[in-house]
Amino acid sequence: MSDKTTTRNPFGGFYLKLAEAQHEYEQEQHIDPASMTEEERQNKIKEILDYLHNSRKKAKEDGAPVDPIVPEEEPETAGTEVEQPTKQYMTSMIGDDYKNWKGIVVFDAGTGSGKTYFILKVLLPWAHEQHKRILFLCNRDALRNQIESDVCRLGCVKRSNWDYKDDLGAEVAETITKNKYEHTIRIETYQGLETFLQNAPDAARTYLRTFDYIVSDEYHYMVTDASFNDHVDASYEAIKELWTTRTCIFMSATARPFFDYWERNKLIPEGQHYRLPMDYQFVSSVRFFFRDDDELDIIRRVKEGEKILVFVNTIAKLRKLGDRLKAEGIEDVVCLCSKYRKEASEFDKLDNVLKDATLLHQVTLTTSTLYNGVDIKDPSLKYIVSELWNPISNAQILGRKRPLSAEDTCVAYFLHYPKERLENEVDKLERCQLAPAKAYQKLFDDKKAWKAYLHQPETQKALKESHTVVLDAWEGEYCWRKRANLQAIVERDFLRQMLENGYQAELLKEIDESLLAKVERLEPPPLLAYLDAHLNEERYYEEWQKIFFEMGHIYNEKDGHAEKSMPSYTRACKWLLNHGYDLNKKQKRFEAGQKKQVWWVTKSEH
Repeated sequence: MSDKTTTRNPFGGFYLKLAEAQHEYEQEQHIDPASMTEEERQNKIKEILDYLHNSRKKAKEDGAPVDPIVPEEEPETAGTEVEQPTKQYMTSMIGDDYKNWKGIVVFDAGTGSGKTYFILKVLLPWAHEQHKRILFLCNRDALRNQIESDVCRLGCVKRSNWDYKDDLGAEVAETITKNKYEHTIRIETYQGLETFLQNAPDAARTYLRTFDYIVSDEYHYMVTDASFNDHVDASYEAIKELWTTRTCIFMSATARPFFDYWERNKLIPEGQHYRLPMDYQFVSSVRFFFRDDDELDIIRRVKEGEKILVFVNTIAKLRKLGDRLKAEGIEDVVCLCSKYRKEASEFDKLDNVLKDATLLHQVTLTTSTLYNGVDIKDPSLKYIVSELWNPISNAQILGRKRPLSAEDTCVAYFLHYPKERLENEVDKLERCQLAPAKAYQKLFDDKKAWKAYLHQPETQKALKESHTVVLDAWEGEYCWRKRANLQAIVERDFLRQMLENGYQAELLKEIDESLLAKVERLEPPPLLAYLDAHLNEERYYEEWQKIFFEMGHIYNEKDGHAEKSMPSYTRACKWLLNHGYDLNKKQKRFEAGQKKQVWWVTKSEH
């Protein structure tokens, strides 16, 4: 694919323009920025803001209308058919507290709890009245676009203006539409802020101080994205600098380990930690699968009119699974990865996957790119499958589905991680993430010791996969990334708990304990029921081959043809052994003296 993509500069190129404009002004006026008072700096920033605002164009990923996420009515009466008489929402929980907030405020609550509703329907109008400003930070372009659309709708003011028209010889009424909140709130991405901080750190920090409220939506981004985003630390540290002088609101359904850490260290002022449990009533059952064949069987069982969403671990798996399904004749399949990956051109774009919060295809395969900042309001989504082990990621995955009625339910499938695989994950974290971070903190100031460490063969292997210690392309030196280090520590602790208490129970407990009661056994492949009914039956091998092929989708592993060949004895043996069966064979002489190979299936004794 060679489609030309449009690049949206961070903040619509605003940051770069601001930095350039500020620098140019300072040069012309011979002003030393360090000598300016805070009031002078803010006044100057405001001038530049006013100048740039009119020229800033909001670039969207497509021209389609953006689905609103904030309803006109209170969440309780916003048209949902779900009867939840006891459900509590952020707006009622907070009351008038917001008028006295200072420092850190935490919204620890799931989707549908009214977090964004409170910001846009309560805090925003009040901030407008009080002449205060809000910076709303989110983690994905799609979410930014949704909220921008909501702000324009909620702030829309229409008034008539009479103007004399010479050609008509009379006054004509013209309707002028304006967004009354355009100077009260800005909605941007963390990535945009990080680019600004990287290119113009002084201007960026000055700009941040023009806001009274910093809203960090989907705060788990600060940790979950740290494994592939080199600049997460920059936005975190910049926001941290404002904790004591501004109101910083952190919102997430899956950042509880970090919120609890703040609570233990008394960083959250009393009464400013609001917690509402996630509601997983829409998950009808939870099942664990064990092999790639199990995953394929889950997808094959999807009926007409139903949809399935599958989260895979790697790009390689995304490619392999998509090819396998299409080779089997399952054509309504799309594959999605982050648009920022170099492999993105191989796969489908977001607008071919999701539109108006509805999945466009029966089978959607995706990497973790879809588990943040996207709501799916699609009653036909009946199955969610995850290959990921991390409970924070899996909580986000389940949270993508937004049920529209009590009947709008789905089955959740999670890949089971055996003890050996969990141990491998711990070992990999220790070697590639925590060991380099520890060495950096210990040796970096000792240049000789640090140089010696870098020249060790095992160090070079680890640093190729490290997210905690990375080479800064700008500075030409290694740097320690604190948020990535924190992510690695949290993940290691999760894995240790899973090893101690059992993977399945610990995973569900960390997501939500209510899921423990919903665990059911995985449906066995249809072939197994047939085998149980026909054990020890000797048949010509061609007959068994046909049964394995049609009922079990077993064919030769390296068969890349669209028309798959019947499985060999070795291939069939391998598949059956994984499911607790043995395949036997022998030459048998028939009445006409003809010898022919026969196969039969028995229960495995191993």
